[in-house]
Amino acid sequence: MNQITNYLQEHFAAMIELTEKIINVDSPSNDVAGVQKVADILSEKMKELGMKTRQRDSGKQGMVLIGELPGEEELQPVILLGHMDTVFPKGTAKQRPFKIEEDQMTGPGIFDMKPGLVIGLFAIQALVKLKLNRRPIKLIIVSDEEKLHMDSNTYDIIADECQGGAYGFNLEGTKDDPSHVGTHNRGGMIVDITVHGRAAHSGAEPEKGRSAIIELAHQIIKFSTLSDLQAGVHVNCGVIKGGTSENIIPDQATTSLGVRFKTNQQRDKLLEQIKSIAATPTILDTITTVRVRTKLDSMEETPAVNQLFDELNQVAQQTGCGKLQAVGGGGASDAGIMVARDVPTIDALGVVGDGAHSEEEQASAKSLLTRSSLIANFIARKG
Repeated sequence: MNQITNYLQEHFAAMIELTEKIINVDSPSNDVAGVQKVADILSEKMKELGMKTRQRDSGKQGMVLIGELPGEEELQPVILLGHMDTVFPKGTAKQRPFKIEEDQMTGPGIFDMKPGLVIGLFAIQALVKLKLNRRPIKLIIVSDEEKLHMDSNTYDIIADECQGGAYGFNLEGTKDDPSHVGTHNRGGMIVDITVHGRAAHSGAEPEKGRSAIIELAHQIIKFSTLSDLQAGVHVNCGVIKGGTSENIIPDQATTSLGVRFKTNQQRDKLLEQIKSIAATPTILDTITTVRVRTKLDSMEETPAVNQLFDELNQVAQQTGCGKLQAVGGGGASDAGIMVARDVPTIDALGVVGDGAHSEEEQASAKSLLTRSSLIANFIARKG
């Protein structure tokens, strides 16, 4: 057992205590007061570790909390990333508060992903107390990840704050298998399509109308042909709205497209294709607008990401964490924002658990120790 692992085992009770404290605060993405209360708890902990804290306004969804630990000036910082919001409404923490039975922890946000923040903070604490940190560390914690940063500027803040990072670790949880860490994820965007037509009485003068719904129907069929599941591309028409009465030719219709892609090059091509379809109406005299409501870059498995994984895997085996497996998924991740800005990043370095976004959400208490030890050992050994 090395000194970092030993130190963290001695402070395991404190890790559980902080986890319980933030789990028992409701912080759905739209509850600015709840998110701020979690941020205050985390800020206090950061300051105890000698970190400088600041908050950047991200719009109506709240803020981004940033903690910075100084290091040697000539070294680029390590970037740790996570979020403090959950999908659960106010009152959930009172209904089913934090609980631990043997190795199983439960409570709202216990897997996705509040304990990941505890893992990051105690990795920093071990490095500080044992005087093993050379490289500066920046911890970025956002408040609206569960809303995909819709109607906020969180995406831009992450992109700005991670610039110049040596490498990054995203503190999201990993499902079931403690050997799994993330090296790739699909990206996603939500695209709003609005068709403007011309209203008319469907009985008295239908020839004067231009149906926005019929035009949108033509476009939806064309949008669906853009999907290529083998290539990792999917365009889903998830919501349709339009019309006011059966007797009125509708002058407006909307849909929202959920778009997934494997590479950011695919994303750019898809957006061009969507705009081209929208600009070429089947029903004359209709006009269509396209708005990208939110987007997350794909986390591409670049050579730099693979090298970072190889180095992390080496440290994991040297420090008793065991051999790691590189995995990926279809869900988008904030780690993609960093990789797209040339900051090689490993995802899913938070707790090991399951049941995200459900009442069955649970996580392994032991993984608080193993993941925190892995992160701290890597930073100490690799700089």
